[in-house]
Amino acid sequence: MSITPREAEAYELPSLRAESSSKGYDEGEEISQEDARLLGSSNEIKDGGAEGIEDDTATYRRAVEDEEIIGKGSNIETLIARTVPSTDDPTLPTLTLRVLVLGSTFCILGACSSMVFYFKSNAPQFSQYFVILATYPLGHVLANEKIVPREKRIFGWELNPGRFSIKEAILVSVLSSSGAAAAYAADILAIMDLYYDTPVGRLPSILLLLTTQCIGFGLAGMLQNLLVNPPAMYWPSTLVTVQLFTTLYSSTSTALSTAAQAMTTKRLRVFMIIFLITFIYQFLPFLLFPTLTSVSVLCLMDNESWWMRTLGSGYSGLGVANWSFDWSSIGSSGPLYTPYWALGNYFGGLAGMIWVIMPLILITNFWSARSFPSPVSAGLYNSTFQKFDVTSILKPDLSLDEVAYETAKPLLLTPYFAITYGLSFAALSSVLVHVWLWHRDEIKEGAEINTANTIRSKLMRSYLPVPSSWYVGLLGVNFGAAVILVKTTPLQMPIWALVLAMAIATVSFVGIIAAVSNTQIGLNVLTEFVAGVLMPGKPIGNVTFKCYGYMAMSQALALTSDLKLGWYTSIPPREMFACQILGTVLGALANYVTLESVLESKRPFLNGSVVDPTGQWTGRAPAIFYSASIIWGAVAPTKFFSGGYEVLYLGFLIGAIVPLACWWGHKRWPGYKLNKVVFPIICSGATIVPQYPTNIILTSMIVAVLSNSYFAKKYPKTHGKYIYVISSALDAGTSITALTIYVLFGGVIWTWNGPEWWGNARGDTEHCVPGT
Repeated sequence: MSITPREAEAYELPSLRAESSSKGYDEGEEISQEDARLLGSSNEIKDGGAEGIEDDTATYRRAVEDEEIIGKGSNIETLIARTVPSTDDPTLPTLTLRVLVLGSTFCILGACSSMVFYFKSNAPQFSQYFVILATYPLGHVLANEKIVPREKRIFGWELNPGRFSIKEAILVSVLSSSGAAAAYAADILAIMDLYYDTPVGRLPSILLLLTTQCIGFGLAGMLQNLLVNPPAMYWPSTLVTVQLFTTLYSSTSTALSTAAQAMTTKRLRVFMIIFLITFIYQFLPFLLFPTLTSVSVLCLMDNESWWMRTLGSGYSGLGVANWSFDWSSIGSSGPLYTPYWALGNYFGGLAGMIWVIMPLILITNFWSARSFPSPVSAGLYNSTFQKFDVTSILKPDLSLDEVAYETAKPLLLTPYFAITYGLSFAALSSVLVHVWLWHRDEIKEGAEINTANTIRSKLMRSYLPVPSSWYVGLLGVNFGAAVILVKTTPLQMPIWALVLAMAIATVSFVGIIAAVSNTQIGLNVLTEFVAGVLMPGKPIGNVTFKCYGYMAMSQALALTSDLKLGWYTSIPPREMFACQILGTVLGALANYVTLESVLESKRPFLNGSVVDPTGQWTGRAPAIFYSASIIWGAVAPTKFFSGGYEVLYLGFLIGAIVPLACWWGHKRWPGYKLNKVVFPIICSGATIVPQYPTNIILTSMIVAVLSNSYFAKKYPKTHGKYIYVISSALDAGTSITALTIYVLFGGVIWTWNGPEWWGNARGDTEHCVPGT
């Protein structure tokens, strides 16, 4: 249930869902004999598989999940010993031609599909679990001498250096993950083209994408001694990945290896079956039967009623009794595998806000809620509740015209969108208090453990380290390129602001907290606020400052997590460096090409001049980013958060009080399980709309309950073994279908919107527009 930086846009939430809540260290993966012994297992691994340790695995998973919330009692060194191999084979092949081929392919595929989904209503993640699983058979195919002969070379690279190794698989995953997401800077390029009518140009666009991504990479290397080498900086979610790789490629025990290979074969078979079914099925909601994406029961009953439309629409309303049969909607919250307590917090915030608080706001007409076109819109409105003419308050250089703004104000938001800003303030303060209350022991331990003589340190001495000068040079080159960029383009950012943004990105406590608690504190609010105060009236300058400040930090932490994966698995540092650089560059270039293609083919839908009847190409993400640029940049916080909106600042106080109250309540009444109440995740759920439409709520909740309550309890072994496989197959099939449809029918090769019929009505596929 990973929330990307873009998903936090405008309401600016820390990235909590995946990092802090959705992963146990052994979600459904077998553990080794050594692990079982360390866990005190009395069972032996039978010839038929690893079934004998299932009970211990479940016990271990439950214990770890409890530790993640309570934040106490964890022994980091023991935990690492249970999960991470204590030996290394330096002779294993690492950076090979097949790594470059597979890793680059997955990286480009992920970057393209992520960029396409960035502009769509629902955006499933490009699953790295899919990459890991797909790499397993493909790597072994490329290692087959009958298919790829030994002893042959191309450009000096050996085509088949032998058995496909775990280190090659890890480098494929790292290369892919380094660039497979939609770059944050693409937001800037999108809004400048779609809304400000000031396209940056090809070379500056590529330079913006590359510098924002690679500056973070330079920071990651410089933080290695602080965030990678110390054992206490253990990056819990990375341990999940380590255990998955060791399960797939284990060779420490013949019995376990046989069991692991048998289980891997079963999982791959399940994966392929579900992937193919999903790939075929998703043509229905994506192209042939779009009504399946949002089936509004209330609209089908009576779309002439304003209340029925407002409550029932999954695109512009509250999604009450709205069903979705599109996995891009259902799977957006990670309902299959996310721990039940995390889903409870997330959906508690989401459903509570949309289905309880919002109807009350509409009934009472709070802040004139019923006067807005949509109760959950992220748009900007004037005093007559019409679309605010932003161009009327901007000068030709896109800075604020003070006189024109005084004439045109007030600038209004829907009550829901305004409240999300208050909740974003609450999320920022609450995550700081929550982490301190529940995870301060791990942070303290991280500062005290001696790193010099650990097993991992000794194993890594076999490989040449990456000189600090490489990272400093990379940072320097990209900083220089960024200076040239901001001086020669209309990004409204002085050099001193660039320096300040990068200084904010180096705040080390953010990385320490992420490394020990799996909670990444988003600096979105901080960077926007600082930029708004120091550079008022500059909308593009504000988002550029945020991109270099916040995204450089976020990218640095993502890459640092990969460095920790390499540290755990003894990957040669210089080869890790090469894969991260290649993946980052490939991803940025693929992002740009896809971005330009989508803007060209879907422009009328994305800029709002034409409404997409399927509800697919709504451009929600750039619209929210654009609104944020006006609120935080053009108008600036000192002007905007005044009058009636100044009450939103109370979010900071509320965010600090609620976690403290839950912590105190748990100490006083432990039986009430108040330690499972995680207010930052509640805030995340409450503000995920309008980034996602409300059609995600009902069906996702039902799937989550069935998966995490019914099936997990009734069939725990099957659930543990296959749930990640099933989720990844659904995500992968959905992503590949979307990319296929876009290339074939979205204007790249041919333009076709599917057959016109009731399930694909040209006016409104949801049938919430009166008369449809």
